[in-house]
Amino acid sequence: MKFGIHYSLGVGMNPSMDDYVRVAVKAEELGYHSAWLGDHVVIPEKIESTYPYTPDGSASFPRRLPFPDTFVVLAALGAHTKTIKLGTSVIVVPYRNPLPVAKAVATVDMATNGRYIFGVGVGWLAEEFEALGEKFSERGSRTREYLQVMKAVWQEEAASFEGKYFSFPALYALPLPVQKPHPPIIFGGESMPALKRVADLGDGWQPGPVPLETLRERMGQLRELMAERGRDFSQLSISMLGDVKDLQENPDTLAALGELGVQEMVLFMATLDTDKTLAQMEEAANAFMS
Repeated sequence: MKFGIHYSLGVGMNPSMDDYVRVAVKAEELGYHSAWLGDHVVIPEKIESTYPYTPDGSASFPRRLPFPDTFVVLAALGAHTKTIKLGTSVIVVPYRNPLPVAKAVATVDMATNGRYIFGVGVGWLAEEFEALGEKFSERGSRTREYLQVMKAVWQEEAASFEGKYFSFPALYALPLPVQKPHPPIIFGGESMPALKRVADLGDGWQPGPVPLETLRERMGQLRELMAERGRDFSQLSISMLGDVKDLQENPDTLAALGELGVQEMVLFMATLDTDKTLAQMEEAANAFMS
């Protein structure tokens, strides 16, 4: 099994660019396959939306957590690394204009020499959509169309588009991505609509830290959805977010996840301190990758 790290929280409350670089460079040195950063434009002080990954649905993280522009940071990381894959987990697609996003994705792919993984999601934070003037209720349909817009302009020929939310005549949006036809599109989320988006539009799936039985059920549903669409399930990239401590305390979990089809564990670094994250990464590498 391959291993990656997700470290948006692992650089503390006042990180410098050097903190992000140090973690990515160390991850590459230790042999991690990938490094991922999260995405929010704003974090409202008051949140009533249900957070998907806490037992009571509360968003318990500090509201002042830094979320620098993920595309900018990953482009910079591309200049300091050579082999590690760099991903977004996940870009909230439906509250952004898809044409500038398509340009940013292609530019990051260029800056990383084809190492970018385009992790995407529909978003969960209704208050953030409201602050940005976007409709939370339309996030599913907008995500589908926006990704279709992006795929259209990631082509050699001039692209036109006619949709519900976006329409434009033939145009170019250069540079094109280094990876062909585009960087892999990896969906987050575990709901049935999320699985359908994977089956319809995705190159991979990245579920959160759900129980084994839930994952087994979702894997079966995803296999069925892929078969219905004539797509080969074995061609999907399956990574999963996981907690280092939980995996250390339950060593049989990795084998069970591998049997279900998980190809990569993305270890969630939440130490809020760069030096502690570096130490935890080395400890995990020794425990899982030696």
